Amino acid sequence: MVALVEGLLKGGSRASGHRRAGDMVVCGLIAATVLSSAIRLWAELGCAPDRWLHRVSDPFISRALDAMHESPGRAWSVSELAQVATMSRSSFAERFATLVGQTPASYLTDVRMESGKQVLLREHVTIADAALQLGYESEAGFRRAFQRHTGVSPAAWRTRQRAQSVPAAEALPAA
Repeated sequence: MVALVEGLLKGGSRASGHRRAGDMVVCGLIAATVLSSAIRLWAELGCAPDRWLHRVSDPFISRALDAMHESPGRAWSVSELAQVATMSRSSFAERFATLVGQTPASYLTDVRMESGKQVLLREHVTIADAALQLGYESEAGFRRAFQRHTGVSPAAWRTRQRAQSVPAAEALPAA
């Protein structure tokens, strides 16, 4: 099939050596179908980065998303994110909510919580350290936000994750 499409794109069918009406349209549709299928599979297999489609669909909102992911601990305001996106504050907030499905502040909280999970898995990082890295003014504020987001405290979440990562042989008591 690929060889046939390649031949059609190069100037005609192999049988006749010339182009037929609609060859380019058919080849374009086949190429779009193959590409769409590959992208869908890539996303379904979990290979696509979070929110990748939003980044592709709107380059202005993409800038703000990238900024939040690069610096989740920064005290972002909607005005600052709008500046990054080179948009007015009101246009940015409306467009962001439409494309992403949540407000910039809510999205930033999600980014911070996901980053917080990664930080909490590191050895010798206290919950207070994690809170500071993620832009929270207090450990208590981080704890409350984390509990709202995950349903458990940061300490309980970390303990559970570490217990799940212990190989079965190590988890068994010595005989």
